[in-house]
Amino acid sequence: MIAFLVFEFNLSKELTALLKSVSPATIDRKLKNEKARYRLKGIRTTKPGSLLKSQIPIRVCFDRDEKRPGFFEVDTVSHCGARASGQFLQTLTDAGSGWTEVCALLNNAHRWVKEQIAQTKANMPFPMLGIDGDNGGEFINHQLLDWCIQNNVKFTRTRPYRKNDNCFVEQKNGDVVRKTVGYARFEGQDALNALADVYRFLNPLLNYWYPTFRLIAKEKLSSGRYKKIYEKEAKTPYQRLLESAYISEECKAELHRRAASLNPVTLKRSMDKARDRLLKLSVIESNIPSGKVS
Repeated sequence: MIAFLVFEFNLSKELTALLKSVSPATIDRKLKNEKARYRLKGIRTTKPGSLLKSQIPIRVCFDRDEKRPGFFEVDTVSHCGARASGQFLQTLTDAGSGWTEVCALLNNAHRWVKEQIAQTKANMPFPMLGIDGDNGGEFINHQLLDWCIQNNVKFTRTRPYRKNDNCFVEQKNGDVVRKTVGYARFEGQDALNALADVYRFLNPLLNYWYPTFRLIAKEKLSSGRYKKIYEKEAKTPYQRLLESAYISEECKAELHRRAASLNPVTLKRSMDKARDRLLKLSVIESNIPSGKVS
């Protein structure tokens, strides 16, 4: 990434040295006030689904075999602004093994959710083995269950009102979706197309170029509290997949091919332009009530 920045922006040796030496903590401290200006709360729009719950098993935590790449947690984020009435866009978030896919939905209809999950599976460079959703009606329905059975995708759900069961995707809802497109209200086909353009550039940035630390273990202390243990080195999802023994050589070759065709600076510029187009189609409504990010 540093090499791309130096080339694209023609940075001097002094600036390059500073860029290489700056710590994440210093960057966060410098941007603290700017981040605070845009820190808002969303409102929850998930409606419980009462059908088929007996046919979809509950998953509290991943089994040993399900910690391999290919098992995804899924959730939706509502772009409703300050009111949850009428039709508004949704974002479908798939997060698993560090790999994240975000997709634009016209609304929470069963058809759109199922079709976007199917399209994500078809476009991914490695197999989708399972999905785990919450108890919302957009996931607990015949269309998605039948598709999972037909495509040999394991389908599970979380316990009701236990968001920690899907902690990875819940984190991505705020850290990826809200930080990228905010809390404004988006509705209609034009906004859908603009949001899809944002995600078309954002997904490869997240998966091939943005490194993250992964939680690898929890250690219970004598005080009763838990100590979280993270990887010693931040890695991109792309790097983790290349190191995984569960990914075939064919999939790794495809990952290499896709990575070689990407320029992170071009992707970031294109995403910013697409986001500007999206924001022009919306108005951030005032008096947004506080609530949980959904």
